[in-house]
Amino acid sequence: MADSFTVVTSPGAAVPGAVAEPGAVVQRPAPPAPGALPLRTKLAYGLGGSTDIFGHWLYNGLVDPVYNVFLGLSPTQVSITRALTLAVDACSGLLFGWLSDNTRSRWGRRRPYVLFGSIVAGLGLPVLFMARPGWSNAQIFLFMLVSAALYAPLIASYNTPYQSLGAELTPDYNERTSVMSYKGVIQKSAGALIGWALWFANRSMFNDPVTGKPDVARGAMWAAAIAGAWMILSGVINFLFVKERYYGTAAAQARAGFFRMFADAFQCRPYLMLLGTALVYAVPTGLVGTFGFYALNYHVFHGDMARTAELGGWSSMAYLACGLLGIVAANLLARRIGKHATLICTLSIGLVAFGSSWWLYTPNHPLLSIVCTGLNGFSATGLWVVLPAMSADVIDYDELHSSKRREGAYSATFSWVMKVGMMFSMLIAGPLLEATGFDAKLGGAQSAQTILWIRILFAGIPVTALLIALVLIQFYPLSTARMREIRAQLELRRGAV
Repeated sequence: MADSFTVVTSPGAAVPGAVAEPGAVVQRPAPPAPGALPLRTKLAYGLGGSTDIFGHWLYNGLVDPVYNVFLGLSPTQVSITRALTLAVDACSGLLFGWLSDNTRSRWGRRRPYVLFGSIVAGLGLPVLFMARPGWSNAQIFLFMLVSAALYAPLIASYNTPYQSLGAELTPDYNERTSVMSYKGVIQKSAGALIGWALWFANRSMFNDPVTGKPDVARGAMWAAAIAGAWMILSGVINFLFVKERYYGTAAAQARAGFFRMFADAFQCRPYLMLLGTALVYAVPTGLVGTFGFYALNYHVFHGDMARTAELGGWSSMAYLACGLLGIVAANLLARRIGKHATLICTLSIGLVAFGSSWWLYTPNHPLLSIVCTGLNGFSATGLWVVLPAMSADVIDYDELHSSKRREGAYSATFSWVMKVGMMFSMLIAGPLLEATGFDAKLGGAQSAQTILWIRILFAGIPVTALLIALVLIQFYPLSTARMREIRAQLELRRGAV
């Protein structure tokens, strides 16, 4: 589409807002393409992505150093808690997806949940780290288990309606990628801050006033409190400045039953291809978060938590910088070669990134691990820009066949499948770590065999999973041309929105 159009004036012709001599050529901006969104809307929606990142990943980024290394729970106890939390989160996501699809209010279907969820999740985040080192092992484990399980529905009440809202912001094929790019930039920035959370939690200002030793749990609680305040602010901004484009269409449709809604979603073939790809990606994502910390702390730095925390912070900056490049690349590629081909490219780069950890995580050159993190940032960011944009396309495909807008059902089932995959990975991460012979009491004196197995698991599991994902995505049928046909058919039937 051209960026401007030309007006040629004739003697006596008037061009509103412009002064021109007769016969002069006047350049005017072209009208926005149907489905184009104002910058304010993209920024406001993208800002809400930071609530998703802080609400889910700050806890996951700090749980091992706080609850395993500092408070002394076993890796299996930590894995059980993470798996239970993901199970509750996944089920809660289904509930809030169904509720938001069937809600009718003066504020829309999604926005009331976005506002409520951001407030309660922001207030609840610091509570997750209130366990104290003087408690018994059983008390710490019980507190961790209960607090995490109670927090999961709070963040789910925000996240599923928020993801659903993103899928209905625009009907334009390329604009959907643009929206997810703005979201991706802000999410990567939030993720980079999480990379510094362990460094922040180890500051001397949080030391135990009696012993003078670091109190990582207290530092983590304050990091979570700051993140929680930001979550509340971003949720309020999202509520105020993002509107629901399809609410008029959706409000006229009949409310759907809980089980029927999700059963229909699982019968959509293009959607199943995306779900399968997301699932096999979710398993290594969960495991890498665990084994990456142990590979860096015990293989590269021989148990030196302070050096691990500092390099982790710099790695997060590399993740951010390369992630921003990944967003730009994904956006450009999606417009030139389509989303399907772009997703294949990002998965292939992820394959290289995970495999390179075998050579780049080395005690001889610790800084090389930053290169591995950067490659992961480039790949993961591109993937999480393209996948949600493709999911929005699937919802149009579903509307063509069902005459219903069911963003909540698709966002909830997508989230559910992802969390089931991550739950599986969290559930096996602790036992796998213990199977390597790891013992936190040994500190940096882990056996050579233990270190070897941590490295094998860190590289081998995600490489295998990504190879499977590359095979699955070959069967995805919605091309750029097909999506243009679908949009034309929908607008012919129910008009443009």
